[in-house]
Amino acid sequence: MENSIENINQGRPVYFSYARNSNRKPEWEHISDCVDTLLNTLTDNHLEYRVDVKDIGMGDKISKFEEEIGWNSEVVVIIFSDKYFRSMHCMYEFVQIKKALEQYPEKRLMCIKSGDFNLADFSYIRELERYWSNQKVDYEDIEYHRLRKHSGTEIAACENGFYLDDIRELYSFFSAINYSNAANINYDSFVGDIVRYYKTTPKPKLTPRPPKYTPKPQAQTVKPQAQTVNTQAQPVNTQTYNTDPRPYNANPQSTPQFAQNNGQRAVSTSQPADKNSSKVPIAIAAVLVVALVIYLMSGKTTTTEQPVTTTAEQPAATPNTDINGNVPTVVAIADNNTTNTANSSNTTNTSNTTNRTNTTNTSNTGGSKMSDKQEKPTSNSQTTTGSWPYGQWTGGTKNGKPHGSNVTVIYSTECLYNSKDPLKRKAKPGQKVVGMYENGMLIIGDIYDASGNLIEKDFEPKM
Repeated sequence: MENSIENINQGRPVYFSYARNSNRKPEWEHISDCVDTLLNTLTDNHLEYRVDVKDIGMGDKISKFEEEIGWNSEVVVIIFSDKYFRSMHCMYEFVQIKKALEQYPEKRLMCIKSGDFNLADFSYIRELERYWSNQKVDYEDIEYHRLRKHSGTEIAACENGFYLDDIRELYSFFSAINYSNAANINYDSFVGDIVRYYKTTPKPKLTPRPPKYTPKPQAQTVKPQAQTVNTQAQPVNTQTYNTDPRPYNANPQSTPQFAQNNGQRAVSTSQPADKNSSKVPIAIAAVLVVALVIYLMSGKTTTTEQPVTTTAEQPAATPNTDINGNVPTVVAIADNNTTNTANSSNTTNTSNTTNRTNTTNTSNTGGSKMSDKQEKPTSNSQTTTGSWPYGQWTGGTKNGKPHGSNVTVIYSTECLYNSKDPLKRKAKPGQKVVGMYENGMLIIGDIYDASGNLIEKDFEPKM
């Protein structure tokens, strides 16, 4: 912008973030008309500005200018519209502006609404959520089928959760700002506020570029594994350890030939072991024996049983609980007075090297990961059939929600499978899920559509 008179804000330009006019929808054809009028008014008042149509040259990186809008701007004007909230470029600019405002609240943000939409309307926000959810599905399809490489804006959208959280916060963000409406804006008054800001506010120190993106750490689920205790007598380790606090090279006569670091196990030595060092294995063995006795007394170890043959004359003894703490179902048969035990999970008792299965598995899923996700039901869970705002379920319950393994849920409304899923995948009305739930949140399960067809096996929300 060439001008014989020096600009009021020389070196401190006004930045613009907006979506251009488009004929894709009738309501998008004039959403940026106010930008041209604003630029002319800024020029008349000797104000410097930067805008994409003027300052992005051929070959320049668009993302660099978008980050500049958020982090280099001292005064930024957002002309938000329906198209603005559906554009990956505009939403990336919007996120950069929000992050910069959190770090530098002294920035001057001025907003203009362009278009007929209502951010307080819940149905409109839901429509925007569905739009970005579909963008996420398209992103995953491209990645799964390797159709092409993702663009920078697509990767940025994925890193920012496809802006779903930002969409849900639109009303609270803009309702806290005294914004203007493009239909009845007073351009002279609007630009006058900008002039007064530059004349009364010194230039702040701003970060020239945004901090490097660091993804949020994902919670890792640890699969519970059954622990067994080997009751066989173990041979005592008679190898010696170097307990000399000095470095190995300080006393070559007592140095193990192959040890490399102080405190490392001695492989071979030419000198007899120290008397104190010979007592270390005995002390370790004593500690292990005490720990084993405490573990056995706690009742959590797997008991050793002799193989039992169930016959009509000698009924097999039914254990009170299996290794997961589940109570087996006992069915009495009047003819031969025998007792069969059926359990919903696989239970194996281990005695040294002899393995015996004394329960019948009624929910075997083959190579499914469902078996790795079985959990011990809590004391306040019980098997029931109930309903909640999202549908009905049959199985365990906790706090009035589905809980436990082998739970069947039929959803009646769209909702998240698990609120901790960063991809925010949702169940559809009519879908049935059979799997493991924890306090109403799906851990892993098989998903069926309303017709009973299997959609996805071993679906596991990322957490």
